[in-house]
Amino acid sequence: MKLTEFYPRSKIPKHVLLYLHREKLINDPLRDEEVTNLEFLERIWCNSTLVRAQICRLSMRARMSFLQTADIPTKWERYTYSRYRNLPLGKRLRMVDLIEEIQTTFGFVLKRQHIKRLYTVRNRAQVANHRARKQQAQGE
Repeated sequence: MKLTEFYPRSKIPKHVLLYLHREKLINDPLRDEEVTNLEFLERIWCNSTLVRAQICRLSMRARMSFLQTADIPTKWERYTYSRYRNLPLGKRLRMVDLIEEIQTTFGFVLKRQHIKRLYTVRNRAQVANHRARKQQAQGE
């Protein structure tokens, strides 16, 4: 079965299947045993007991970081979020410098839509920082 035939009927998101293929964990076309394995994975996908068991192995800080960035799809976006989130109070990170860092680190040139997305992610991190500082001030 071709991977493109498997996507529409699967509970596993397309990007996850593509990731498994990129990592050479599955082939395209899928062999019979890979289809069987993926069908098993579908049955346990999003099972809260299994997700909890995986997450509990992480430290509290790693769990919180994971939850804050779970819906950010790409590594370079998560990198942006963490760079701004971990910025010391009073320090500034110019977007031009960050764009250069990302292009060097991840090896691709950012297009206009990517840069727009960076601004969105930066704003999200800044709001999270503001809320954390506000909550910390109320707790003191």
